[in-house]
Amino acid sequence: MGASLNQIPRAQKRDIVKKIKENLEVRAENGPPEPALDIYISECTDIADALDAHVTGNVLAHAERAARLAQLEAADDAVDTWYRHIEGYIGVESRRRVSPNILGALALHQAAFPDGLAHVDDPIADENRICRDALLVLRAPEHVATLQVIELPAIWLERWETAIDKSDALLAEVEKARTDKRAHVDAGRDAETEWVELMVRLRRYVASRAKRSDAARIQEGKKLLAPLLDAMAKLRAESAARATRKGNGKQETPAAGEATGG
Repeated sequence: MGASLNQIPRAQKRDIVKKIKENLEVRAENGPPEPALDIYISECTDIADALDAHVTGNVLAHAERAARLAQLEAADDAVDTWYRHIEGYIGVESRRRVSPNILGALALHQAAFPDGLAHVDDPIADENRICRDALLVLRAPEHVATLQVIELPAIWLERWETAIDKSDALLAEVEKARTDKRAHVDAGRDAETEWVELMVRLRRYVASRAKRSDAARIQEGKKLLAPLLDAMAKLRAESAARATRKGNGKQETPAAGEATGG
């Protein structure tokens, strides 16, 4: 069964090229000098560094985004809570049966919350924008007197604004982490492409440096490329095992006529 270099995961590609680089360095130290082979040490170093940066960067960006998402969930909950508190408080005042403040509260509720709590489950950015609009209305000069007479705690508006500010800031950080992760993914693909090209060139060179009768040189080449050859052998074995299981599954499935007794 066939196996492709592209099937090897990015992190494993990094580990393979690091180990091959180490093998090449040991061979270079022990000699004899072989410039055409030794030059691959620096190439392996560059690819290993590139893959390592993007593997690590991707992991860190993912972790950063996960942490920010958890914080964003808490911040959004705070926004929702104050949204409900303030809309509900004014709504209750506007529905009183006997009060000189009913009309003012009703006008305030209609102006600040024309859709009630309909936006509490909107996407965070959309909900925050609507909540900011409501805050502007609540703080407008024409509604100051109404807020005072119905005794809505002024601290509620401050806490709602603080929650919205925090939510918006965390949302921006989540988006940045998502962008960073995407950048590492995209750049990592380029590094993976270079890795494949390097492994192909290195394998060809190692194969060309030994005659078929030179068992020692052939064995040396296998040892140098062992991290890659072992990974490819494992891929082929796994592919063969899957094919075998699939074939056995088909053989065990009765034909349509046999299943129905036809």
